[in-house]
Amino acid sequence: MFTYFFKTVRNLKSWQKISFAMLAGVGAGLYFGESATVLKPLGDIFLNLIKMVTIPLIFFTLIYGITNIENTQDLKRIGSKAVATFLGTGMFAVVIGLVTATYLRPGFGTKMLMPKTSAQSDLPDVASQSIVDLIVGIIPKNAIAAMAEGHILQVILFAFFVGASLNIMREECSGIITLSRQTAQLAFKMIAIIMHFAPIGVFGYMAYVVGDHGLHVVFMLSKLVFTIFVACFVQYLMFGVLIWGWARLSPLPFYRKMIEPQLIAFSTSSSKATLIPLMEVAEKKLGITKQNSRFLIPLASALNMDGGAIYQGACAVFFAQMVGLDLSLAHYGTLIFMCTLASVGGAGIPGGVLLFLGMVLHSVGLPIEGVLLVASVDRLLDMGTTMINVTGDACVTLLIDRSEGTLDEETYLAS
Repeated sequence: MFTYFFKTVRNLKSWQKISFAMLAGVGAGLYFGESATVLKPLGDIFLNLIKMVTIPLIFFTLIYGITNIENTQDLKRIGSKAVATFLGTGMFAVVIGLVTATYLRPGFGTKMLMPKTSAQSDLPDVASQSIVDLIVGIIPKNAIAAMAEGHILQVILFAFFVGASLNIMREECSGIITLSRQTAQLAFKMIAIIMHFAPIGVFGYMAYVVGDHGLHVVFMLSKLVFTIFVACFVQYLMFGVLIWGWARLSPLPFYRKMIEPQLIAFSTSSSKATLIPLMEVAEKKLGITKQNSRFLIPLASALNMDGGAIYQGACAVFFAQMVGLDLSLAHYGTLIFMCTLASVGGAGIPGGVLLFLGMVLHSVGLPIEGVLLVASVDRLLDMGTTMINVTGDACVTLLIDRSEGTLDEETYLAS
């Protein structure tokens, strides 16, 4: 019986194994309770393996993508389209979060009190940072230190600089370009091997989360959770509208073919874990060119955080309603700007959305102690918003590839 069971599981598709592992983890967490927390190392090991190769993967993949675009004008054009689209969809996502929270009013009638704390170390240390500080902080003082410390935005900026310089010196640096591409291929292979362990990691993390917190963690802030998930659903539908209106394509093939990377994103809360599966789907199933896929998707994974923008905007309105603050148009304008900036600033940082939420709340005069409340359901919210982030990365890459006239429509429409 067990032999048949394991043989059946082994023959499942990757997304089916992950779905099975996620459900099994929830069941284990409910059945064993706090004892299930001993399974947490399974998830930690999987995510640590992902983090181990993330920085070299992003660095060399971006160089790979940049050096594949031999025409400097093409690089400027595609890069400009990408940044403009990332910021545009990010701001739109903030508006969806703000409108949804304003309409559903999750903070009204909430009897929970703001937690009191005398230890500022318990709170994110971002409230004192200015916008200028955040922008300056993107430029690394030491590129090697940025890689070692995992500052992904700094690594991306350095990769851009290296890639652009290699493009200018193509003849003199052909060997370095070849080595960079080979290293990127090596990182792809390492990630592919690591992804075989994804179901084990997903099982361990889900069992830990449910066993440690129980289902009451969902009910404690159920209104906020419901609001953010509704906003994420609206954003999810908007991706289809963009594909239909901008790319003039049916969004149904996109939704159908994105199931596997979405499940990985939802169950692991890690856009890093979906990087290679997402590229494979983009190139083999969505018909996106390898050149644009390997340039835009790593870039999008750090700059296109639509789910994070929704999260922060909805939380700001939630806490404003809790403390009785009537938000003005100026407040909303500030939130749109700050949430967009914070969603980009928190990219690639573990718990980055939660970390920069303190800055967002401070920008409109709300107590940053509210971050402590959200922390109790951050894991659940992170699962949903990460899925939106990954879906947005694929959507934006598809739109830009279509606008360049390089999308393989036959592959996109194929079943």
